Order: sequence, then C-alpha cells, then structure tokens
Amino acid sequence: MSLRIRTLKLKGIRQFQNVTFDFTDPVTGKPLDRICLIGGNGTGKSTILRLLASDKILGVPSAMPRWSAKLGANASMSIDFENSGSKACLYGNPNQPKWGSRENPLAAIGDKELEQPIPLGNSEEQKEWITRLRELVTVYCPPDSELAPTSSSITDLPSANLNKALAFLKAPPTKFMVGQDKVADFWKLLIALIKDREARLIAYNRRPENQHRTISEVETEFLAQNPDILKELAAFWDPILIKAGLRFDYEKASQPVQLTDNLKAYIYLAAENAVLPYAELSTGIRGFLFRLGHLLTIFRFHREKGGVVLIDEPENSLYPDFLFDLLAHYQRAAPCAQMFFATHSPIVAAQFKPEERFILEFDPDRGVVVRRGVTPEGDDPNDVLLKDFAVRTLYGEKGLASWNRFRELSRIIETESDPKKRKEMLKEYLELGRTYNFDPHNELSA
Repeated sequence: MSLRIRTLKLKGIRQFQNVTFDFTDPVTGKPLDRICLIGGNGTGKSTILRLLASDKILGVPSAMPRWSAKLGANASMSIDFENSGSKACLYGNPNQPKWGSRENPLAAIGDKELEQPIPLGNSEEQKEWITRLRELVTVYCPPDSELAPTSSSITDLPSANLNKALAFLKAPPTKFMVGQDKVADFWKLLIALIKDREARLIAYNRRPENQHRTISEVETEFLAQNPDILKELAAFWDPILIKAGLRFDYEKASQPVQLTDNLKAYIYLAAENAVLPYAELSTGIRGFLFRLGHLLTIFRFHREKGGVVLIDEPENSLYPDFLFDLLAHYQRAAPCAQMFFATHSPIVAAQFKPEERFILEFDPDRGVVVRRGVTPEGDDPNDVLLKDFAVRTLYGEKGLASWNRFRELSRIIETESDPKKRKEMLKEYLELGRTYNFDPHNELSA
C-alpha cells in the first residue's frame, strides 16, 4: 500500500519556528488526496515541497541542494504516514541522530506515541521503512522559473533513443524531476513503455495456455488489456491541444528500431494537417504538455503504485482559460497519487475544497502559521482572493478612488438642491457604476 502523508511538523527550519500541518480530512481522518498551499511570497510554500521531495526524505535527487546549509543546528522535521506505527524524523541537532543520507533516507524512526527518536539500525521494521520509501513513486515539479529553457535544445524532437530507453528498463527509477529541462527523460520513458509492451506481448504469446490459440486471438486479448501509450497520450493531450487548434497524431508515429533511433511522434496543426515543431509551441503550452505527459507516462509505467506528486506554481505561463480545469488534468495523469500544489493563482486554488487549502501567513512573533481555507470548492476565484488569500481589495488605486467618489455621490445627490448640479452628479454616478460594475448595496474591503 502506498505511503500517504498525514502530518508534517517543522521546527527551527527557516521561517518555520514551530508549525504543524495536518493533511487529513477533518471528517474521515484519512490523508487528503490533494493539498493546495497558498500564501504570500516568502511564507515557505516552495520550501515545504523541496523539503518533502529532498533526497533526504522522499528521495528525489537535487530537489534541495546543499541541504545541511539550509537548516539550523536545532532544526527538526517529522512526517507521519498513513498505515504506519512510526514517523519519519530528521534532526539537525548534533546530539540527536544525524540527517539522513540518500542511501538511508530517514535519520530516525520516531515512536508514533512518544515521538522519541530511535537511531536507525538494522531492525526489520527499519529495513521495511527504507524499502517502502525507496519504492514510493515520488515526482517533484519545480517552477519553470528555476529550470533552464529548452527551446534552443529542441529543434525537432526531444533528445532520446532506443539505447537509452533500454538502459532505463534495466534499472527503472521511482524518483523523478519533471519540467521543461527534463523532456528528454519524458521521451525516453515513452520509448521504454513502447518497448516494454512489445516484450510483454512476446512473453504473453509464449505462455503454455496460449500455445494452441491463434496469434491473432492472443494479440487481440493482450492489446485490449495493455493499451498503446501513444494512443493514451493522444487522448490525454487532446482536450488541451484542441483549444489551440492542434492534435497529437499517434498513428503517424515512427517507432525506433535501431539502438540510435529516436521516437518520431509529432503534434499537427489540425486545420492544415501539417507538423508543428515542438520548439514552435508557445512556452506555456509546451511546458504544460510535457509536464502532464511525463506524469502520465511515469504512472503508466508504475501502473500498480500510488505515489506523491509535488507541483510548484503550475499556473506559470498559462493563459487563464487553461487554468480552470488544471487540477482535473493532473488528476487524470496520476489518479492514484497524493498531490501537493503550491500556487499563487486563485483560479487554481478555487478547484480545491476549503479543507484542502492551507494558507501560510507570517506572524512576527511565531513565524509562519497555517490555517485552512473557507470558500467552497468551485467558488468565484475573486471570493478565494478576498477570503482565503486575504487580499484587502480587488481594485487598484484608481478603482478605489472611483469607488469612494461613487459612494460620495450616492450621499450628496439626495441633498443637492440645484437641479442642474444634481443632474450632472447623477450622470457621473451612473457612468461610474457602469464602468466599474459597482453595486451601491455592497461595501468594498479597504
């Protein structure tokens, strides 16, 4: 059974003096399937994702470089997982167990009740923990702003070949970085899935129970149970591409045969039936497609496993029209994974239930504190801005000045005795109301 995070406690780590995140459903007590972190710049949303992804915790290489330099000497961190009698603990104090290593991700197994650290040894329980963490599929998607642009390196197709894909199949990883500088890994995984399916079909044909059946019968049965990944990818990408008049033509794909061959599968301009080079896609669409496609292939390869997916600023470079169903796309890509999002977008945040939103705020005395959201799932993003993001008003300086004038006119029109002045003020009042869509019965937060 896949590990799911229930709680996270941080002490003495950057801006987190002493804070506990309870990632459970308040009704069922079960770990939430999706978590949305929101808050102002510097409140630590990205830090949380990096800490969880780090090779010292869930094992993603390079998620948080120079780990020790970023933590205080008395720092501590503990994670409570579902279906476990223990917690994963890390300590920065030299008197406590040392920080974990990539080989042994945990520094200690803490007793769930007493929360006392037990140094790692060779007990069966500790070996099982390390094995479960190593096998947990973990995906970290950093913001595009932290990644090197790839448009210059993609001229025709992402760089990959059959030889690299076969090497992947010999030692398939469970820890992944996903982003625009990892598109070669995505393409390599696509090839690996194609070749893995071919190999499994040969093995299926050789089963004793299939020896007396026709090849056509056996292959039809196998292919029905093992869909073509390129066909799946086309169906997955189609709702996104259709908005831009594009399509992924998997039927024209040329699959690699020689070790140096690459997979040749292209996006087409639907109206012209002409290939559109990946480098010519907009930065936002290309990054969105490759990120989602990479996630899809990861969880198709590890088909029987759940996992943890950590996604930072998924709204980057995307037009708002793509944001309203963004969460649904990610859930289609990794339906069994526990997902953590960090976002500045109220459109994205509105797609979560209030108990799934965790708002980070800075308190001068206590450091970062956390509260849950209040607006319902699917609410107007403007309501999410005002109530969960705690934005004081949606109007800029000019808009606030116009609102104040609108309210002033509503008061003085009634008392103005000069008909000409009253008519002019009424005209100004109505014009402001139409221009800004002001409601005289509401009050703006200021």
